[in-house]
Amino acid sequence: MRALPLRIRGAWVIEGDRADDARGSFATFWESAQAYGEGIRFSPHSGHHARTDRAGTLRGLHYQREPSGQAKLVSCVTGTVHDVLVDLRRDSPTYLQWEAVTLDESASRALFVPRGCAHGYLTLADDSTVTYLIEGAYVPDAAAVVRWNDPAIGIDWPIAEPILSERDRAAPDYLP
Repeated sequence: MRALPLRIRGAWVIEGDRADDARGSFATFWESAQAYGEGIRFSPHSGHHARTDRAGTLRGLHYQREPSGQAKLVSCVTGTVHDVLVDLRRDSPTYLQWEAVTLDESASRALFVPRGCAHGYLTLADDSTVTYLIEGAYVPDAAAVVRWNDPAIGIDWPIAEPILSERDRAAPDYLP
């Protein structure tokens, strides 16, 4: 496993090992001992997956307000997604900056999203499934969403008119 730091402090692309044979493949996208050696501290509390039927669907930008922030390890097991994180930590040198990573089913890679960052993704292929390992309990009163195209953040999404849930369509701009 290799941990590649991103520009946003505490965010990483995790590249795991993959073995292919006549049966298919086996991929590793998280090894605690190796991650700890890189300085990544992450103890998942829950695991989830989200399947999206249609390309062009955007989920996000979701986060939990502190003190209930959550860290996430996100991977794509079917399809392809344009995965984005936004730094919402006021004390961070990359505050309100964003970073994007393409995740797909062919690579054993994952995105580590630290606490204090919003997260979202756009499906680039039909039938895309994203898995999450999440550190920190879900606290409904702390759950928040930022508008996907908030001009103060300025994410360069590869689509102008995504498919959105009602919650994401009604999301406000980020107000610090």
